[in-house]
Amino acid sequence: MGNDLNIEITNFTEDFQKSDMMRIFYDSFERKITAFIKSKQKALSIFENSLNTDRIMLAVEDKKITGMAGLHYDDRNFTDIKYGTLKTHYNPLKSFFMYWIIRLTTPKIKEGTVRIDSLAVDKSYRGKGIGTKLIKGVIEFARQNNYSQVLLEVVNTNPMAKALYERMGFKVKKKVNFYFFTRSAGFSSEYIMVYKIPENL
Repeated sequence: MGNDLNIEITNFTEDFQKSDMMRIFYDSFERKITAFIKSKQKALSIFENSLNTDRIMLAVEDKKITGMAGLHYDDRNFTDIKYGTLKTHYNPLKSFFMYWIIRLTTPKIKEGTVRIDSLAVDKSYRGKGIGTKLIKGVIEFARQNNYSQVLLEVVNTNPMAKALYERMGFKVKKKVNFYFFTRSAGFSSEYIMVYKIPENL
């Protein structure tokens, strides 16, 4: 069925794409997001005002956004949530605490690495190979721009995604245990996986 779709992998180009992209992102990561920001309205506002759109890759079919990949490379992520943005929604103390948590939980990545921070597919298009196309698009972007590897994290409660990444050539680098700290977000550990860009391509 996925072969019937004419999916194009492209960069974020227009502001009108934000609302559809944010809906797909929120729907895919709702449990993780609400463990940190309870209000959907506040979450969407905070993320939308923190986007670095040059680090977003989209899957598009006939001008309809069907998926997205948020990238992190060269010390800059696809979202950059600042203290000032949080302070428009929360008091200064809570804003500082949230900002500190964000800084603490955003991983540092090595030079030459493209990290897939977020990969999301529209609910009605899942199971049709769009996630695979997005990952291939990220790998191609990394190859063309002389990065040496693509990195991602997958939680222990998503074995289907882990199996997909393994089929695409990603290897588990290490497993990180969070124990009860991330229970409200729906997972207790994550695998850090790496795809090495072949040097001869």
